Amino acid sequence: MTAPIGFLSVRRHPEHGYFGGYLITNQIARPLEFHCTMPLRPSRAQELLYGPTIDEFVCGEQIAMALVTKAKIKPELVLTDCSAVLAIATVSDVAAALLNFESSDSYANFLIPRSRMTDHQELRVDRWQLSVLVNDTLVQERAERLLGGLTSNFDLTEPFQRITDALLEAHPIAKAA
Repeated sequence: MTAPIGFLSVRRHPEHGYFGGYLITNQIARPLEFHCTMPLRPSRAQELLYGPTIDEFVCGEQIAMALVTKAKIKPELVLTDCSAVLAIATVSDVAAALLNFESSDSYANFLIPRSRMTDHQELRVDRWQLSVLVNDTLVQERAERLLGGLTSNFDLTEPFQRITDALLEAHPIAKAA
């Protein structure tokens, strides 16, 4: 049996806050499990106290942590399109990597939060460019083993569009301008 892969994305709506989605697939991209969060808005006190690290706190420590904890399936690797999600590694042993690609967000008010963390290391696995936290050799080893064995027709970027579509379906308020 092949190992499942997790895809975790967070989007931010200026009015409604942060929305998170977590899709776990098998190695031919079929969904095994999906979870999403209700919109999360940090309090004004949290915004003041966390300052420029608010995205890492909300995306990585709050949303990502809640989603991976809730899932029954525990993949060896979680890929994200949101750099702020990598902060999950500072509060857990989840192996997370940022998949670097140009996102085609079609909703102007439903954007991917960006991290201010600079301690990333680039990693190339086959045709995929990843970022991992510096010196996280466990994530590097897992990424090389799991992603290196994927079929050439598995587009790692595609599940992120499915997550965004599912979030917008679950939370129609995020579509509103």
